[in-house]
Amino acid sequence: MASGESHAYVFSMTHYFLSPRPPWRQAPPHPVSSPIRRLWAVIALALLALAPVSAEAKDGAAGDIVKAFHETLLTTMKKADELGLSGRFERLAPAVDKAYHLDLTARQSAGRRAWKDASDEERKAYLKAFRRWTIGTYAAQFDGWSGQEFQDHGEKPGPQNGTVLVETEMTGEEPVTFTYLMVKSDGRWGVYDVLVRRGTTSISQLAKHISEFKTTARKGLPALTESLTQMAEAVAKK
Repeated sequence: MASGESHAYVFSMTHYFLSPRPPWRQAPPHPVSSPIRRLWAVIALALLALAPVSAEAKDGAAGDIVKAFHETLLTTMKKADELGLSGRFERLAPAVDKAYHLDLTARQSAGRRAWKDASDEERKAYLKAFRRWTIGTYAAQFDGWSGQEFQDHGEKPGPQNGTVLVETEMTGEEPVTFTYLMVKSDGRWGVYDVLVRRGTTSISQLAKHISEFKTTARKGLPALTESLTQMAEAVAKK
């Protein structure tokens, strides 16, 4: 999910996020802009709220969830032409729901103010639009297979108690490493953020969402919902 990334969200993070020390307390190998630092601080505070109790990564449960998701993703890629965009969406939808905590990611992406000021119905509409857009993006971007495979690199404790990092590499002409930040909520592990790394360049998908949504979110959650709905419709027409 790293295609078309903007320069504003890209920063060098070799062994940065994977360090035993939380990223917001460790000096990165290259300068990181103040906006990016602020976004990581926001994510750090959210993690503290999401994971107040200790959780171990030893049982492998978080890694198993990512592995199952990648198996579905790979199968879908291999049958991409046969399934078509709508078929890929239908195939990936239950896999994304099972692997992700989309409600947590969506809420953090919108920002505290927009979420707090919204009604229950407005929140439900926003979560529905965020889900549709997320799954649609997967269906549009993973639209073929040319020999790629997913190689698991294992899991380790995350930057806060109750979090786990699961790393996987997608092989191919341009290898991509996905580091999934997993949190345990409602009794299950789920993806909260994805760090996409190519070479020494990495992108936090959550930080990217926060940055991209910020201007629209200031107008309120309904405005962000409308924007996401339009984005999802645009993806569906590709």
